[in-house]
Amino acid sequence: MEQMMRLLEFNYFVVIDFEATCDKDKSPNLQEIIEFPSVLVNSMNNQIESSFQTYVRPIFHQHLTNFCKDLTGIPQEQVDKGVPLSEALLMHDKWLEDMGIKKTNFAVVTWGEWDCSTMLESEVVSSGLGNLIALIGG
Repeated sequence: MEQMMRLLEFNYFVVIDFEATCDKDKSPNLQEIIEFPSVLVNSMNNQIESSFQTYVRPIFHQHLTNFCKDLTGIPQEQVDKGVPLSEALLMHDKWLEDMGIKKTNFAVVTWGEWDCSTMLESEVVSSGLGNLIALIGG
């Protein structure tokens, strides 16, 4: 019950589930985000109020493996037309701002620690975007 009460302290949950470059037999030395999807869930009624989605163009592993395309369902053409990660972060921040979320009490939620703690953090550091990491959560 206590854990449930703590969850109710948040007005919204920003749910993120990145997709990244990958290979069947080995992961690339540096995986890169190729899809940046996010949904906004109202904690009072558990309804999705809005969604954000953009494809991200990788820098180091520009050509997706067949395994990656099959696993994620993302075709090469989508990432070729994608935006740089820095732009995706700014677009996500603007979406949060436009939705009025940054003025509320909200939490960023992921499927696991991989999305933000591993994937996003390592990519912004390797890309020199450390100053933009705060944009993920407002």
